Amino acid sequence: MCGFAGIVGELPDRAMLKRMGDAIAHRGPDDEGYHLDANAGLAFRRLAIVDIDTGRQPMANETGDVVVVFNGEIYNHRELRKELSAKGHRFTTDHADTEVLVHGWEEWGYSLFSRLNGMFALAIRDLRDESLVLARDRYGIKPLYWSRLAGGGLAFGSEIRALHASGRTALAPDPYGIMEYFAFQNLWFERTMFAGVEQFPPATVIRWQGGRLEQRTYWDISFPRTRRGSTKDLATEHRTLLLDVLRRQIAADVPVKAYLSGGIDSTAITVGAHMLDKSVQAYSCIFDLSGVTDGADADEREYSRLVESVCGISRIELELAQDTMRNTLDAYVGALEDLRMGMGYPVYLIAQRVARDAKVVLSGTGGDEFHGGYVGRYIATGAVPPADAAPAPPSLFEWVASLLGIMHSSKRTPSWDDTDIEARYRGILNSILKPDMAQEALTPEFRATVPDFDINANIDRALLSCPSKDWRDRILYVDMKTYLHGLLVLEDKLSMAHSLETRVPLLDNALVDFVLDVPWEHLINNGVGKVLFRESVRPWVPEQIYSKPKMGFGPPDASWYRHALRDWISQRLSSSKIRRRGVLDDGFVQRTLAEHFSGQRNNTYLIWTFLNFETWCDHFGFYG
Repeated sequence: MCGFAGIVGELPDRAMLKRMGDAIAHRGPDDEGYHLDANAGLAFRRLAIVDIDTGRQPMANETGDVVVVFNGEIYNHRELRKELSAKGHRFTTDHADTEVLVHGWEEWGYSLFSRLNGMFALAIRDLRDESLVLARDRYGIKPLYWSRLAGGGLAFGSEIRALHASGRTALAPDPYGIMEYFAFQNLWFERTMFAGVEQFPPATVIRWQGGRLEQRTYWDISFPRTRRGSTKDLATEHRTLLLDVLRRQIAADVPVKAYLSGGIDSTAITVGAHMLDKSVQAYSCIFDLSGVTDGADADEREYSRLVESVCGISRIELELAQDTMRNTLDAYVGALEDLRMGMGYPVYLIAQRVARDAKVVLSGTGGDEFHGGYVGRYIATGAVPPADAAPAPPSLFEWVASLLGIMHSSKRTPSWDDTDIEARYRGILNSILKPDMAQEALTPEFRATVPDFDINANIDRALLSCPSKDWRDRILYVDMKTYLHGLLVLEDKLSMAHSLETRVPLLDNALVDFVLDVPWEHLINNGVGKVLFRESVRPWVPEQIYSKPKMGFGPPDASWYRHALRDWISQRLSSSKIRRRGVLDDGFVQRTLAEHFSGQRNNTYLIWTFLNFETWCDHFGFYG
């Protein structure tokens, strides 16, 4: 929908706010707006999607003493507007969801946020008590960053570049953030790769007043698991609810499109949305497979084409050439700011293509995390029993790896002699996340700058904060707090780089709450994951998609790295560059390349990580 930035705790000037807004102009090319007072300033860039004529921001109440800037969508804004109108609040816009936030804060204060069903990051300047409130949605669908200023104030914004543009937040690398990226290929909780800049936590509201901060968590996952009924009956209920969710999320005053990979999640979202609005068009990304012998099965063109033909959905296909990464990586890394997991550059490019035709796209992200999709993790730990046909324990790790679609390079494998679920789970996480890379891939000199870095601290934090003792819930909880959040940040940044808003229907509050109340036997059964979801959408999707195993979406980079991109990679990761930087261990990098190029090992994920980091350093001018 937009981007915003601001500062509180010092006298701002319009030129500063203009710089902050201009830094994120790609998030909102349609309009701009500003608010200044004696102790705070807000900058806003608008991507006009809902109430195009009257939904301008910053937006204030009738007396001008409550001012809001807001990024996202509130899907239940009409119901909240009706409730607030009944309480005497006067609305001046036609149907802008931002105005619900203004009057909702006046009426309900902190309890406003638990009433919101949507994706949002927002700032509320309340001049009645000279406070400023920041809040973010349940899952962190919309990004928000902040830094604390020397005088006790705050700088904040939808992207890190807005904070830097203020002139109050310098960009410098954070060695702890770099260690975290190499340990997890992600950034967990508040950490970023920039010193002094934090991710604002999801499901959190922070109130600043006179230099003091008050922080509250307004929501966390709970696991009632009390809903009764057969899988068939629960699937019918789920299907009805999902259709309601899609009806809410295709509501816009501009065209809405959908990503279609050929997997069951994106197929269900695309077909369901098309049932409600025949103008919904699908967009698919495919890859040049000429000469490819490794990874060609990740191209799901036959399935996306099947959906097009069977369901009668108009579809546009974007084919990526084998050397596409070479011309895209710098823009991709610049859009992300912080590095994240996965070979995400196809997302950047398909978003660019969709943005030529629309401002809104639907995504199937979130379907696996809450519906029991990563079944291998649950089986491998012993949290759920495997199917009768599941492999014996000695080969279970390789089986889990194939289920998760992960290219493993780590030498670590979990021990199957340990019957403790937690030990098995930590072993699985260590094998998937490859924390050894933080030790092996980085120079001793760099590691010495972070002597107290604890690889296990983030895992411990996630596990300890989970309210359930059931390991199935605990695994889901960690996925949601870590992996899912990283995916959401990646998807938002890569789409909004092209002024395209991504909506994620499978993370609608009502749908998630329903699934968390469903007992596990309806989610994972007989070694099969996502049972409820699959049965729910079965009437919508072609049988071949319903019955096909889970596949990881991604380009055949293993083969491309060995052939079309080999010379470019060798140049990008040359010994002279690596040694000059002094962060990556050159011996480890060159061995990794040699193993991959010779076909001895598949080191795709390691090489991708190195390329991302080197590009990040070049883009921001770090480490020489």
